[in-house]
Amino acid sequence: MDNEMLDIKTTKNKELGLWEITATLNLPPITITRLKKDKSDMEYELRNAFSEVVQEIVEKHCEED
Repeated sequence: MDNEMLDIKTTKNKELGLWEITATLNLPPITITRLKKDKSDMEYELRNAFSEVVQEIVEKHCEED
């Protein structure tokens, strides 16, 4: 996986004493296909499917660092 796909900048916020992270995810086109009996289920199904893909990308990148 190309490291430019996920750009992460981590800094320590001295004023608050907290870690601050800024991440930019640059994705290529991602296509998913789902079959559902009820059209009303499609929104949830699409959100869930794309969330799973993003989770996998982030996990893989974090394992490489």
